[in-house]
Amino acid sequence: MDPDAARVAMLHQDPHPAHRGFAEVIGADLVDYHRLDVGPLEGTILEDTLNGLVYPDYDVYLVEGSRPLYAALTRRFARDGKLVYLCADHGFYRLGNADFEGDSELKSMIGRFGAPVVRSIGRHGIDGVIAVSEFAAAFTRPIVGPDTPIEVAHPFIQPDTYDALGDVTPDLESNVAVTVARPWEYKGVDMLVKAWPRVRETIPDAELHVVGSGHPEAYAQTPGVRVQGYVEALADAFKPASLFVQPSRMDTFPVSTLEAMRAGLVPLVTQTTGTRSEASAIDPSLVVDPNADALARGVSAYFELDVDDRQELATHARKRGARFDPESRTTAFHEAFRAVLKAL
Repeated sequence: MDPDAARVAMLHQDPHPAHRGFAEVIGADLVDYHRLDVGPLEGTILEDTLNGLVYPDYDVYLVEGSRPLYAALTRRFARDGKLVYLCADHGFYRLGNADFEGDSELKSMIGRFGAPVVRSIGRHGIDGVIAVSEFAAAFTRPIVGPDTPIEVAHPFIQPDTYDALGDVTPDLESNVAVTVARPWEYKGVDMLVKAWPRVRETIPDAELHVVGSGHPEAYAQTPGVRVQGYVEALADAFKPASLFVQPSRMDTFPVSTLEAMRAGLVPLVTQTTGTRSEASAIDPSLVVDPNADALARGVSAYFELDVDDRQELATHARKRGARFDPESRTTAFHEAFRAVLKAL
């Protein structure tokens, strides 16, 4: 397919700011995947089916995450147009990990039709994939098959945030860790809070600051844990800390890790997080298993380092974080998208 001639729409529910930037750089129209009012059918598979049938005609439908897949696949099989899946959530991860509790439309599809049928649909209905991390590409490959083109394009930090975080000087002498997340189970904040008493067995003054709205106030009953809630400026949350923790049970490529690195914080992430590629490039010890024991060991090991060692890691972290500016990442996405279309 000629990428210069293709008419492209991005099907979305509520586009991530970085994904909106991706759509702009490829000249895609934003199309709400539930644009049709179906009255009593709202919330059913028929709503997705009917919406898919009435989408405007495009050559390519870029599908943001697993939620619009019902509608997009209906369009793909019943009408025309190529389907390129932007793998940016945990929908496909669920197919290969039965115990993972995520929240996605794909999980609903698995419940209705079973994993083998969904794999078959994915293999025949998805023409190409752009994954936001190597991790996401790896768990998507078995679903779409060996011949479907897959490219990797990482998201970026929003411009104002990128600039502000570049001026942050974290307190590398402190034994303060910070995590920034929504209160969703897959983010794993509960595991990190559970780990904290074990951290304080070796680092008695260790503090954990939990940033983000909606977290249980009960977390603050754990010694050393502060629930800060929503903050207006991430810089204020990062300045008192020397370590950022991404404790996710699964995460394709959380921008919060990139933001922390941009601010000069050392990231500790789980093996099931796409930003493990960034943390491991700084030091392999910064990637741990997704459980409370491993998180406790990882945090304690970092806090036991002297300031010079922390500074060396933080310098590497800031350099890697600087790579996730909007201009370079949207350019990389544009190149990845063109590569996928050329392969179709």
